[in-house]
Amino acid sequence: MADLFRTRLEDYAPKYESFLKFTRRGNVLEARFHTNDGPLKWGLEVHRGIIPAMRDINDDPENEVLIITGTGDEFLGAFDRESWAQYGFYDEFTSYHAYDLFYRDQTREPFALIDLQIPVITAMNGPSVVHAELALLNDIVIATPNTSFYEGHWDGLSIVPGDGTHTLWRELLGPNRYRYFLYMGNTITAEQALDWGVIGEIVPPEQLLERAWYIAENVFMPKSRLHRRLGRAVTIQHIRETWTRELSFGMAHESLACHESWPMNQAGKDINDLVKLKQD
Repeated sequence: MADLFRTRLEDYAPKYESFLKFTRRGNVLEARFHTNDGPLKWGLEVHRGIIPAMRDINDDPENEVLIITGTGDEFLGAFDRESWAQYGFYDEFTSYHAYDLFYRDQTREPFALIDLQIPVITAMNGPSVVHAELALLNDIVIATPNTSFYEGHWDGLSIVPGDGTHTLWRELLGPNRYRYFLYMGNTITAEQALDWGVIGEIVPPEQLLERAWYIAENVFMPKSRLHRRLGRAVTIQHIRETWTRELSFGMAHESLACHESWPMNQAGKDINDLVKLKQD
């Protein structure tokens, strides 16, 4: 890659340190999501920040395999209430929220992952209550026994599940099971996820990252650079085509419906009600 266009870890790591911490060994890069060095809380800054972060990872020729993981015992188990309040989500839902924050960011964030040109391993360290694509759009997904998946658009927030979750879960669960999952608000356990082909392995927590690094260094790195990158291109293409066709359509419908009913501007409603409902 021409030196003019490349990125360097020492330059981009500080830009994303509020939600990503990097470790590189050889040509394998580990990207660990966090909030204040604890489990990641989902906020608007993270949502938008993932887009340039993945682009910078992609443009660094020293990165040949990426490991994505979380911090502590949750992969993504809570929302950052302060972030949502800062951007006015407890007030009237406007075109600013619908387009500039929802539609504009969510039609790009999944493609920030899909457009990566290197193999990606997810080491899921616990539950995911939102944006499961961060884990499940990747090539190899391994998880701890406490990992679970909850989808709270309809059940928790009472909004249309159109931000790609409709595509992700249909492809993974099939047409009838995924609709039941989206509407009924149940939780998929690690054992169910393994049985249904959502994840590839269940690994004890203390062995999770060791196993991810083993896969990176022994399954992917022994191949040539072109084999790694073109293998990734071949196996991700069907996902690229499906998400290109469906993501903007779904996100537009989700954003439009939020104009008619946005629960967080109602008395007593909070973004983390989604998590409380899941726990109940």
